[in-house]
Amino acid sequence: MSNRLVHVARNGKVLGQYPPEQLAALIDTGHFLDSDLCYSETCPEWIPMPEFLKKIDAPKYSTVHAGESKPSAGGYPRRGRRSRRNVTALLSGWIAFLLALSAVIGSGFWIASLSSEIGARSARIAELDKKLEEKEKENLKLLFVSREMAESGIVRGCIVLRNEAGKRVAMPGVPVFLFPRKVIENYIETRAGESARIPAGTNVGENEFFTTNLPSPTAATSTDASGRFEFPVSEPGEYVLFTRIGGFAQGKQTTRIWFVAFNSQDPLNTLVQISETNCVQQFVPSLMIVEGR
Repeated sequence: MSNRLVHVARNGKVLGQYPPEQLAALIDTGHFLDSDLCYSETCPEWIPMPEFLKKIDAPKYSTVHAGESKPSAGGYPRRGRRSRRNVTALLSGWIAFLLALSAVIGSGFWIASLSSEIGARSARIAELDKKLEEKEKENLKLLFVSREMAESGIVRGCIVLRNEAGKRVAMPGVPVFLFPRKVIENYIETRAGESARIPAGTNVGENEFFTTNLPSPTAATSTDASGRFEFPVSEPGEYVLFTRIGGFAQGKQTTRIWFVAFNSQDPLNTLVQISETNCVQQFVPSLMIVEGR
């Protein structure tokens, strides 16, 4: 390699004299063009700069193609602009990716939080439903029918609900029917036989089934505002009081029915507790009539 200065010319005009080791950097930056001519003592002919550099084996020279080395109007090579555009596009892509990833992660946390909240609320609703059902069953256990002192030939009583504080609350408007016991026993035996012949899988409301074709009662009434009722009894003997009381269980309306037997000559103030266990739910004739006590 020669250290003598190189003459550089463009369009017939000498631009100056330069050390040969600087030419490669100057052409890369766009200071020189591929069409610029070079001349030196070691290469006495004017030849294009790329060819001149190859001939003298200039250090650190990277060949620049004519289509890539032409400087732009601002004096920078187009390759530099493309490089900056590529870097900008790459950074923009990474930023967009990171933003999308953050949105996905944020959505995942939000969905997980929402699912957890829904699960907690569902559990709370189920807990409240269970408590409501237990409370309704407790209320059913606290329903009473009692016969009170009455003149001869009259059966009198009341239907009440005992609340949480232990106070009795009247149950007004409850229908009550009076039947001779023998009539009801025959009726239940007949209906029990008919129910045994119902095909399996048939959707039959059992309480309704056992109260659809009741025989004509001896007397019928409803409890008054104080929960009281009374019936005339034409002759002493065994009778049955029939009643039905509606309620709600798990948001659905339910009906409980009872057949309460008593003797009109029993001592006064007989008390019968009407509960979930003694309402008509086991369709066995011997268990369907509750005895007064």
